[in-house]
Amino acid sequence: MEKPYTAAEAHECKQRAEDSELPTDERLVWAQLAVAAELRMIRRVLSNPARR
Repeated sequence: MEKPYTAAEAHECKQRAEDSELPTDERLVWAQLAVAAELRMIRRVLSNPARR
């Protein structure tokens, strides 16, 4: 059985979301994951005053 693709970074999720060869519903999931990953990075920066 083939292992599913695993994205480690927000930009990888975005690339998958923009891949026109994937089904629309799968692209939507990747887009949602990209937004979630970007929001996580924003929260991390805002919670650490040394990074501001």
